[in-house]
Amino acid sequence: MSVETDVRHLDDRVIVSFSGELDMAEVPRLQQEMEAIESSRPDLLVLDLQRLTFIDSSGLRFILESDLRARKESRRVAIVPGPEQVHRIFLIALLDMRLDFIEPDQMETTS
Repeated sequence: MSVETDVRHLDDRVIVSFSGELDMAEVPRLQQEMEAIESSRPDLLVLDLQRLTFIDSSGLRFILESDLRARKESRRVAIVPGPEQVHRIFLIALLDMRLDFIEPDQMETTS
């Protein structure tokens, strides 16, 4: 199963919602999509993982690289955690301490 994205542009932020499986086969396409989104230099990029069913190490690297690019440009990435089986990879890698996780109700209001 492939990953699908839904992109919403708000005033100071872009919310990218992922559904399906974020794996090595999907990352090249998503990388191009993310480059287009980031070219508008949103102050806040929200990555919503709530509807992901799977993420592998290449998907994790994709998210880390998005965060790194944002930090280099003084922008922010916030992540809405996925279901337990998806969020577990972030916990195992101790990335819950490095990345900015927010609650779903903060997607449109956090600054």
